Amino acid sequence: MLVSFVAGLAHAGLMAVAFAPVDFGWAALVAIVPLVWVAVGKTWGRCRKRDAVMVGLGASAFYWWQQQWVMDISAAGYVPLVMYLAIYPGLFVWLLSRLHGRFPRVPLAVLVPIVWTGLEWIRGEVVWDGYAWFLLGHPLIDTPLVAFGPVVGAYGVGAWVAGAIGIVGDAVRRGDGSGDTGRHWRLGAAACFGLLTAAMLFEVTSRWHDVAVPKIRVGVVQTNLPQSNKIGWSAEQREKDFARFLDLTRRAAGGDGGAAPDVIIWPETMFPGYFLEPLVVTGADGTKESRVTRYTAELLETQRQLGVPFLIGALGTKNLRLEPGADGGRVAFDARFNSVFRISDGRVGETRYDKIRLTPFGETMPYISSWPWLEKQLLSIGAAGMSFDLGRGRVETAGLFDFAVGRPDNIAALRGVVVMATPVCFEITESGLCRTLVRAAKAKGGIPVLVNVTNDGWFGDWDPGRWQHLLAARWRAVELGVPVVRSANTGVSCFIDRFGRVDPLVIGGASCRVEGIAVRDVRTPREATFFRVFGDLCWVFPLSLAGLVILAFVRKTPNNQGDGSGTETAKAA
Repeated sequence: MLVSFVAGLAHAGLMAVAFAPVDFGWAALVAIVPLVWVAVGKTWGRCRKRDAVMVGLGASAFYWWQQQWVMDISAAGYVPLVMYLAIYPGLFVWLLSRLHGRFPRVPLAVLVPIVWTGLEWIRGEVVWDGYAWFLLGHPLIDTPLVAFGPVVGAYGVGAWVAGAIGIVGDAVRRGDGSGDTGRHWRLGAAACFGLLTAAMLFEVTSRWHDVAVPKIRVGVVQTNLPQSNKIGWSAEQREKDFARFLDLTRRAAGGDGGAAPDVIIWPETMFPGYFLEPLVVTGADGTKESRVTRYTAELLETQRQLGVPFLIGALGTKNLRLEPGADGGRVAFDARFNSVFRISDGRVGETRYDKIRLTPFGETMPYISSWPWLEKQLLSIGAAGMSFDLGRGRVETAGLFDFAVGRPDNIAALRGVVVMATPVCFEITESGLCRTLVRAAKAKGGIPVLVNVTNDGWFGDWDPGRWQHLLAARWRAVELGVPVVRSANTGVSCFIDRFGRVDPLVIGGASCRVEGIAVRDVRTPREATFFRVFGDLCWVFPLSLAGLVILAFVRKTPNNQGDGSGTETAKAA
């Protein structure tokens, strides 16, 4: 049991080295080796449940460290989140051991990626609405393996690594005299692995190049508003912050030493007024008029003077109105959303993007939010001061923002229409949603660009959390073959090209917890990647895992006898 715990610690250490702040991505190539060894190497298939538990406890060290920022948001939620994440390494060990014992002829080159990626996909896409952080493929974005990203995505790169570890495991077992059972299966798996790798290389070599493309000039504003201030945003502080935001915006409109931008972007919910959109007021005679708040009026006037369109993160509503009543009436609405607005020509545009995938435990409690009373009780215990009352946007009506590129005074400029899709905050970790938005932008007849507006003040002083959020955005650029622009409160704001390369906004030598601006030309490629066209095919791994688990429990073989650990098979081998 102690050995299993140490193996879990080794896995945690390798993951810690692979991710920020160390960022030695190559460590991910061997991060699950200790887990595979416990499952099928330490005792040749006799891994017990208690070994899996000890592995999970050891592996939890990584999550205790990396998720420490959650303590400042919800002390009561910190422990359950860490323990939930630690379940998966232990479950991987137990399932791999059990399936290897049930199906000894199936090569590890097949079993390891099915079990690892199957569980990783379930965690990232299904349970609790998905938590796609700390994927095995994520740190490998700065290695040559990122070339597979446009074909199989981040999950697929992780599956490739798991398959390679499985091939090595098969070779080690064959070389130590543990038996010839399944030799042809192992050779076949290795051959298929090689052919798949060759096919991916062929696909990416035909696309992994740079070509002349239209450009759009984008100005990014990075604010530095601590989340503690944001939650208790006083009227006086709003005034001061708004004045600074407008000053940064004017600087960005000046081009930051170059040409003026085609659009200026603010981070998520940094508009200090309660509502950016007009308020509908019904008079005593039944007539209706639209009014705007002072903050809105000043922002609209600033945009009109600068002549540059804005994309602004603010709260959106459905049917915002002033209902008659005492003291001048009260503001009412049917629903509110975490939204992105376009401001141009001195007015708020009709097109609006409403956040579709709310952040688990930040904006919604998965499953629990269906019972308002229970949600209220849990909030009072673990997240006082927070309220989860945001509505969800719909994919079918998601707002997309058009911008013409190619200046009329430059005959040689390539022309086109850029369509910006604006996933908000946590949504950039959702590859399926981002693909849907990019495809919708393309269907609209434009060149797609992803704009991720986010408030990363939630990470407090834990800058590695900011870099890991950025890491997910880089993978969306690689998978979908589109540039990604980030405007982040407290950072990291940056420009990411379609190869996942980052040009961060650096002010005074720092990228995090500083405010500033940057203006860059963003290249807008027209080519679609395999991933963008066909989607994430890694759903085959959880389906395969489910099929094997079902077969393992219903299959009538000698392995179903005894303690079910596969001991008989191991002895026979």
